[in-house]
Amino acid sequence: NNKKHLDMVIATGDISHDGSICSYKYFLESVQKLSSTVRGLPGNHDIPSRLKQQWNRCAEPITDLNNWIIVSLDSTIEGSNDGYLQNNQLALLEHACSMHPDKHILVAVHHNPVPVGSKWLDNMMISNGHELFALINTHKNIRAVIWGHVHQEFDSVYSFGPSHKVRLLACPATSIQFMPRSKEFSLDIVQPGYRVIDLKPTGEIQTKVVRVSGLNLTPDHKSTGY
Repeated sequence: NNKKHLDMVIATGDISHDGSICSYKYFLESVQKLSSTVRGLPGNHDIPSRLKQQWNRCAEPITDLNNWIIVSLDSTIEGSNDGYLQNNQLALLEHACSMHPDKHILVAVHHNPVPVGSKWLDNMMISNGHELFALINTHKNIRAVIWGHVHQEFDSVYSFGPSHKVRLLACPATSIQFMPRSKEFSLDIVQPGYRVIDLKPTGEIQTKVVRVSGLNLTPDHKSTGY
């Protein structure tokens, strides 16, 4: 067995397309084979209450992981595909940062807090991302923000000053991929993938995207959405 040990698997939303109980159970059972620590947060296709009910501890928002604290935020709006961080979610992050000033913080959320360059997707990003970044500006132990939603790779650095830089990372989808830099809904032909993140004790992050070959997915190019 050449697989490297995974300290944690995190699913950044849209865990289920139909919000069914069996889909949440199936996904959790599948990924628990990869790591003893699994966390998930809701996306716009999920039913948040059902996800939390079925995943229980695996849907907890704050996870202690060695030198790091992983904070999962809920950016969903009921009945909408758009993203927004309610005051209680911002307060959750504030609390985690204040309680663990000696640890590095990684924020996980579903919707993109910054534009990724795809007009149709950027219309559904977190509309109050400026509030999130204002909070990050006051807590230098926040090292990175990761998200799903955009079904494509994204890797950037946001600088708050010489001593405070935050890595911004989007994860590709484990299903259908979206075409980067597209004005309207458009599918890509690249394989499904996932992001491997190596969180160093120093606060540094090393990461790469791994594509899964041989799945033979055939996306419906006539579809108007996924």
